[in-house]
Amino acid sequence: MKLTKKKKIILAAAIAAAVAAGGKLAFGKGEAPGEAVSTALAEKQDLQETLRLKAVLEGTESTEVVSRLHYEVKELLVKEGDRVKKGQLLAVLDSADLSQEMALKRGELSLLQKQQAETLRDRQIDYDNAKKAYDDTKILFEIGAASQAELDEAKDTLEKISAANGKAVLSAAEQQALANTKQEISIQSSALEDCQIRSMIDGTVTRVNTKVGRFADETEDDKPMFVIENVDTLQMKVLVSENDIAKVSVGQKVDITAEILNGESVQGEVIRISPTGELKEGSTSERVIPVFISVKEKNDKLIAGITAKATIHIAEAKQALTVPYEAIGELEDGSTVVYVVREDNTIHIVPVELGLETDLYAEIKGGELKEGQTIVLNPSLALTEGMAVMPQ
Repeated sequence: MKLTKKKKIILAAAIAAAVAAGGKLAFGKGEAPGEAVSTALAEKQDLQETLRLKAVLEGTESTEVVSRLHYEVKELLVKEGDRVKKGQLLAVLDSADLSQEMALKRGELSLLQKQQAETLRDRQIDYDNAKKAYDDTKILFEIGAASQAELDEAKDTLEKISAANGKAVLSAAEQQALANTKQEISIQSSALEDCQIRSMIDGTVTRVNTKVGRFADETEDDKPMFVIENVDTLQMKVLVSENDIAKVSVGQKVDITAEILNGESVQGEVIRISPTGELKEGSTSERVIPVFISVKEKNDKLIAGITAKATIHIAEAKQALTVPYEAIGELEDGSTVVYVVREDNTIHIVPVELGLETDLYAEIKGGELKEGQTIVLNPSLALTEGMAVMPQ
């Protein structure tokens, strides 16, 4: 855990006091020639800021093949490691009972259609007769040979017959019965097709969790029947802390290592950053953001399902003037400084502008600090301009 600069200064004050006391004891009588301080040199070097994360390697595309049908697996046509094409048959379920049920239902539909055809023929005859009777009664009514009651009765008889534009039609109930039967057959037909278990993508069979004779909807630990993955191109989904996500961007280079590579590494690249965060597992407050890294370099040793380490290259500085991170101090006015030890062992406080920062070093971008100058580590506020010190 990194200390803030102010915390470093407080801690450093206690350390410096202890060291100074040791210095006085070493000199015996009288005072030491100055406060004892630990030092290092300002030096030029290449700096890299990186982010190291772990995740499981996975295929760039994957699908879980499941079935909700309670039918036995009759044939198993693939095994783990087989390459398959989209639409390829993976397994066949025993659909004998379903096929029989479907045949019976089709017979019911055929019978119903014949019955309704006969109904329409008879209904058309009834309609034609009722229409003629109504027309005749209407003529008689107009010349006074038929009563209003007789005309109304003929009209009611005609209107009770289901017809449209002079043609007999099925009633709403009859139409619904026909539609229901067709729907049942459609469902059975779809289920019959689903008895042919097929792959939905091109890829490699990475898991088979069923066996011949087992019901399709009863797999081991309720796992999918098959897992198909595109493992030709691997990727990692790493979870980046919300405190670091601002440093990550699409296109950044990544070094990927794994124990299976025996010290080798392959190149990767940040290809996608999730637009939303999620709660870190095991935490009640910390949020993480999924970041997807594509493995760009082929290595036959790498396989999906193993844990790998990703080193994301955030930023770099070539031959930068650097100081150890613990040499950075912060004055009470908030300015950032380093404490230079002159040749006469006196302190000179130098304001600096920081650049790239890593866990161990900080880049100095501005100020009068020069390469090779001696600087104080863990400086305390007790150090003042021109104060004599005893470098350790």
